Amino acid sequence: MSDVGVNLRAPATPAVRVGHSASGGRVTVALLASAIAGSALLCTPLYTQLSLSLAVLVGALAWVVDGSVLAGKTVKVESQLADALDLLASSVSAGVSLVEALDGVVQDVRMPLRRVLASATDRLRLGDDPQRVLLEAETTLPLPGFRLLTQYLSVQWQSGGSIAPGLHAISETVRDRVNLARRVQSQAAEARVSVLGILLIVYGIAVLAWVNNPERIESFLSSDVGGGIAATCVLLQAAGIFWMARLTRIDI
Repeated sequence: MSDVGVNLRAPATPAVRVGHSASGGRVTVALLASAIAGSALLCTPLYTQLSLSLAVLVGALAWVVDGSVLAGKTVKVESQLADALDLLASSVSAGVSLVEALDGVVQDVRMPLRRVLASATDRLRLGDDPQRVLLEAETTLPLPGFRLLTQYLSVQWQSGGSIAPGLHAISETVRDRVNLARRVQSQAAEARVSVLGILLIVYGIAVLAWVNNPERIESFLSSDVGGGIAATCVLLQAAGIFWMARLTRIDI
């Protein structure tokens, strides 16, 4: 009988890459971008130290870009979660059971929230342990709002009672987080754009200098002193990008 229960159990849903728990993946993206850029630049006649420094700079830029994309995705999923909570609360208030209400929410939400809710709903319908289902769903979507939802449902599943008021309260909390996160992103975007603009100006001047006198610039960069100075400047730029990203990061 236990073998049948194992066979009926849905496969584990892979975790969604959102929230602060995805910071480890940002390091992987930065290292991968640095490795690719370094391999390409070492095939050019650039000074070796300068090539490696430029690879580090590319990795820093990839780290910042991936963080911005990740933050935007997180806000988008949290906004979808707030809408789903409102729909779930309305369905439960109308007398629909929680599993049926979740099934109706799954039809209206979009990926990746749909995948997480659909997996949990299917397992609940098959009779899997609700505590385990909610715990694994919380691990699959590592967001504070979703964690609050799963813990609330887990408690209500054991104690009983009306869950609609709590769902509305969680929805308001998630919406407040979304609004605050959007304001933080807008402020951080201004700082990042200004830093990237300064970098573009610096490299624009470098390109103009090379166009006006390519022989002198190539001779300077190919020398030990010139290449070392250029490599140090690029490394300082990469360090500045990391520092800027840390200063503009606000945990909500």
